[in-house]
Amino acid sequence: MSKETEQSKELLRQLLTSINLEDIEELKKITLNDADALSRAADVELFYKNHFSKVIKLFIQIQLEYIGKEAETTEQLMFGRGTINGLFLIKNWFDKQVNLSLSRFDKPETDTDTEA
Repeated sequence: MSKETEQSKELLRQLLTSINLEDIEELKKITLNDADALSRAADVELFYKNHFSKVIKLFIQIQLEYIGKEAETTEQLMFGRGTINGLFLIKNWFDKQVNLSLSRFDKPETDTDTEA
């Protein structure tokens, strides 16, 4: 993605008073040791793939349909869009956590790993 596109997206977020995951400094401070991180990754992946991702996608779809059918004013439309943005923030955070946590432990074996 080009620098101009990124800047445009950031400006649009600011104008619409919407946050992005990168805006939440507290999330950057969360660190775990490798054993805790692997355990959390396995737990999150199992729960996320089997339940949470399906539920959050359903919520997003229902909200989209509801906006399309029921929103009569700009305020209602914007509120519904804000709800969807919040759902996507949660979904994107979990997507990122599962992918990052598991990728830390999915390293290919090297010759030094197999030597005993």
